[in-house]
Amino acid sequence: MKPWTWLLFVGCFATFLYLCRPGASSPPVPLTEQATTPRLLGAGSCAAAACHNGNFAHGQARSEYTFWITRDPHARAYEVLFNERSKSIQKNLQRTISAHEEQRCLSCHVAPAYVETKPPEQAPQFKTDGVSCESCHGPASQWINEHHLDAWQTRKPAEKQRLGMNDTRSLAGRAQVCATCHVGMPGIEVDHDLIAAGHPRLHFELAAFHAHLPRHWPDAKDRAGVADFEERLWAVGQLATTHAALELLADRAGNKSKPWPEFAEFDCGACHHDLKSSREQPRPGFAKRKAGSLSWGPQAFASISLRQLLPDHKPLHDALSALRGKMDTGDLSREPIARDATQAARLLRPTLDSLLPAGPHGNKIALDLLESPRAARDEETQRLLAIAALTTSNRPAALQKSLGMLRISAYDPSAVQRVLLELRKP
Repeated sequence: MKPWTWLLFVGCFATFLYLCRPGASSPPVPLTEQATTPRLLGAGSCAAAACHNGNFAHGQARSEYTFWITRDPHARAYEVLFNERSKSIQKNLQRTISAHEEQRCLSCHVAPAYVETKPPEQAPQFKTDGVSCESCHGPASQWINEHHLDAWQTRKPAEKQRLGMNDTRSLAGRAQVCATCHVGMPGIEVDHDLIAAGHPRLHFELAAFHAHLPRHWPDAKDRAGVADFEERLWAVGQLATTHAALELLADRAGNKSKPWPEFAEFDCGACHHDLKSSREQPRPGFAKRKAGSLSWGPQAFASISLRQLLPDHKPLHDALSALRGKMDTGDLSREPIARDATQAARLLRPTLDSLLPAGPHGNKIALDLLESPRAARDEETQRLLAIAALTTSNRPAALQKSLGMLRISAYDPSAVQRVLLELRKP
């Protein structure tokens, strides 16, 4: 028998055994018979050549694991916890436990569902996978044996979610999965203590991150028949990011066991800036804020972008204006802020399931953002990223050139402000 014939025989036999494994051809288990809590199995459960490790070209079905493990930086998220910066952060925090064993680190550098004290029974080394398949798609114990079957495609999204699978197909679902770690949620957050110890501050804008992510899925399917894909992605990202930030703010203000005010909620430059002559004009973004008060940080941009995306949603804008008024004027009483943030999040939640097309309005929104008064640098950064997403089909040459010099991994707020100043020139 020739070598290639032998290899073909072995491959076919292995595939046969895989398809005949227990549960592979059995009918889906009714929801009422499912275990109450889906369990993590580890990326190894997806790594068979007949599953997602086919080693095919980028974006082809059954090559998802191959592309993720070789190209996606998420695969090395756990390794980061061993480097010198992570050791320095833990030392500055005066923690006796190492970063690679610290639950607050593992929640994002491994998976939100991973609990260090209760590691997966079938995958004791799960955390070494980093941010892997189940970190985004959800614990697989209840759906791994049927998600490749035709019957699975007939399941409603709500049923799949009850079985542990997250919605990553819709842009709204994808945005919410990303926001869990890149923005934060109650119990999973990067607070001021962590930032002061040396952890990078979370700067997130979905369209920009999505564009830089090595995609292990067929990107063409996302864009098929959707000429304004980037605009839609930006719009949905604004909704999901703001919703996550509001829920986190409500928890920070409402939970009396947490420090307050939480300085991670504010513009870093409000405190961390060079001292200059008092004769200088007020800093951009100061507006009518009370002297000595702090500027609400990255989410200050929300009240601008959401007013354009949801122009008729007056109750939401009123709630956001009331919240921003308290945050920017120094009226930082816990209960009113927690109440306003909760109310704004509740009003925003129903819009997350709407795919908002920017379409022909994208350039108008971009122009409005560009003509808005100069603001604090967090707000300016969000504004630049918004303009970039909204002008993909008709981008000014100056912006195209400037964007090539800006990288998320080497964020420079001064460069952002220089770009916007250049674009604002008549």
